[in-house]
Amino acid sequence: MFKYFIFKFRRCVFIVLTTIIFLVILLSKSYSKENVFVIDNIKVKGEIDINFSREKYIDKAFLKSFEILMSRILLSKDSNKISNISLNKIKNLIKSFQIYEETYRKNEYKANFRIYYNEAKIKKFLGQKNISFSQQKNISAVFFPMLFINDEMQDFYENFFYKKWIDIEITNELINFILPLEDLDDISKIKETKNRIEDLNINDFVNKYDTKNFIFALINFQNKQLDIHLKINFEKSKTSKNFSYELDDINNETRLYFILKNLKTQITEIWKKENLINPSVPLSIRIKFSYTKLQDLDQLKNIFYNIDFVNNFSLEELDINNSFFKIDYYGNPKRLKTELLKFDYRLKNDQGYWEIYLDE
Repeated sequence: MFKYFIFKFRRCVFIVLTTIIFLVILLSKSYSKENVFVIDNIKVKGEIDINFSREKYIDKAFLKSFEILMSRILLSKDSNKISNISLNKIKNLIKSFQIYEETYRKNEYKANFRIYYNEAKIKKFLGQKNISFSQQKNISAVFFPMLFINDEMQDFYENFFYKKWIDIEITNELINFILPLEDLDDISKIKETKNRIEDLNINDFVNKYDTKNFIFALINFQNKQLDIHLKINFEKSKTSKNFSYELDDINNETRLYFILKNLKTQITEIWKKENLINPSVPLSIRIKFSYTKLQDLDQLKNIFYNIDFVNNFSLEELDINNSFFKIDYYGNPKRLKTELLKFDYRLKNDQGYWEIYLDE
């Protein structure tokens, strides 16, 4: 009986420990996937000789991860502002790291790292240099590349931008591009409104793809020039952009690859700009919120906690019907409105008088 009890006890302990380990791994993977300050899958390798040093490769992983982090959160124009940062400074910005694959085989060292950066220290570091950073997330968007060559529209199977868009990768891709199916009705509407693109209702084409985000690219090649007009909607924020590239021959694939990669980078930069935060200049507003029960206040507080760029908030005034919150946040009011709308709250500004209410 005693042996049976010991056996059952050990089995229970094994199950509990296995469950805990599984959850830790699962949460760790989820955390690294969602947190912009966790850099995963940093691979380093090198020859094992008399001068081999494991520390050297750990330092190499730190340098590589910092470069990836900066390319992820900074605009291209700001990257050179932190190009000469020392290794010691980078180490000071790191909270912890994991080596979850490491081998010494055939005189070769290989390791795979996950680096956790200290978010507060990164923000302070960039704030001291007055550099804005983008605390964005990955999104999905439908990409419509409509190519006209000398005013003649190309079918998708002839369209270089349609055929090669997914194949060409850029560093830290943040947008999951969805390519549309070739729909004859859609093609007909686009042809009709080619010269008055502002009249084109992109939502008519997007709704069938289960996302409101889109990049519509009207690409026109004529007289050795490629003109691209973009209409973009990222989470209800609409933008229009124009780009022009010199192109001697529409069949010059080397040049087309460069243009495609540059265009993809420019679109990603637009998404970054939508999420820019200046850590040295937080904004502050006072918001009125009308409530019917105390749980409404608790619910709103939890939402403020869940918005990354809200730095601080406090309940300043309270009566039987109304409350007034002071919110310190990074970014701009437009972004705060967009984020609150995700939680079904609408933020309204009437000549500097701010009010928040449920979007029912």
